[in-house]
Amino acid sequence: MPPGRATDTVSDRLEATPLYRKVGELLATRIDEGFWQAGEMLPNEFVLADQFNVSQGTVRKALGTLESRGIVERRQGRGTFVTTNTDERSFYHFFRLAEPGGERVKPDPHSEKIKRRKATKHEQQQLGTADNTEVFEIVRVRVVGEHRASRETMLIPCDIAPTLQSLKSKLPNSLYPYYQQQFGTMVLRAEEYIAAVTASKIVAAALQIEPGTPVLEVTRTAHDIKDRVVELRVSQFRSDLFNYNVTLR
Repeated sequence: MPPGRATDTVSDRLEATPLYRKVGELLATRIDEGFWQAGEMLPNEFVLADQFNVSQGTVRKALGTLESRGIVERRQGRGTFVTTNTDERSFYHFFRLAEPGGERVKPDPHSEKIKRRKATKHEQQQLGTADNTEVFEIVRVRVVGEHRASRETMLIPCDIAPTLQSLKSKLPNSLYPYYQQQFGTMVLRAEEYIAAVTASKIVAAALQIEPGTPVLEVTRTAHDIKDRVVELRVSQFRSDLFNYNVTLR
């Protein structure tokens, strides 16, 4: 979409205050719709102010809200860029396995299976989608060194990643950068619930432990820029070898 095309109705959409939040949401919508791609520089504040018929200060505050949400990055002397979910940033932000009392570890994929199926009623409710929603189900086992570390089950709506199953090679280690690069879906935040459970026969076989062994189960709901649910994930981690590390700031 050429710059300025969407500005003819901007005045109607910016009646409520605070104005900078409305401008921020419109910018976020443009990024979500692919108007600006990952890593692309946005127009400068003067150009955006002219497009939205607001002051430069309003645009600066709007960009500040997007930066605080992790949608854009402001680089001193260079400009404002759409945030790129790199493998390293995504992995260490969303994957928190660590040696007991030590540093984070980076598990490697051991095996994966992908299938397409209809979402269950419960999954549809979690995703906030219609009754006929289909999902890709990805089951992965990860290893750290010689040890099986985790088993993950991920559900992604097919309309978000329509060509996922046609990939001829294995999926990359970090999926969130892949979602952004291939499908324009930026995972912005995730909610997690952690519970101590015992390993089922399926989980025990995947992790090479005895059924009934205590494991850590993490249930995650991942959201995009518009706060839509784009992935459901349930992971079981070996609690005898690893900890789940969270840094609070």
